[in-house]
Amino acid sequence: MKIITIEEEAWQQLNSRINAIADYLKRQEDKSYDDLWLNNHEVCQYLHISEKTLWRMRTKGEIAYSKIYGQYFYTIGAIRDMLKANAIQSSDEFVQELMVKGKSYIEKGRKLKTDKK
Repeated sequence: MKIITIEEEAWQQLNSRINAIADYLKRQEDKSYDDLWLNNHEVCQYLHISEKTLWRMRTKGEIAYSKIYGQYFYTIGAIRDMLKANAIQSSDEFVQELMVKGKSYIEKGRKLKTDKK
């Protein structure tokens, strides 16, 4: 076994760079789900609301959506933005927990390609 020694300042610089890379990768991972599209049924199950409630939110302009051939679609990012805008008590921990639950729900419900080309 070889022992390698470096100066404390060099170690701190290396450690801070590794942490910066880790933070960057975490941010990139979270945003990968923002552009994922969900239909009415998936959003209602995800938020535990009825289709009537989702319709009301659409007509009031509370949530962004797209309509294609009579079907409505929503992005995870639009849902998160709507929840943040209407949150009475908003904390980063709550949003992170919600995103983890949402990712788990989506991954169980359908197979996603994780690598983008």
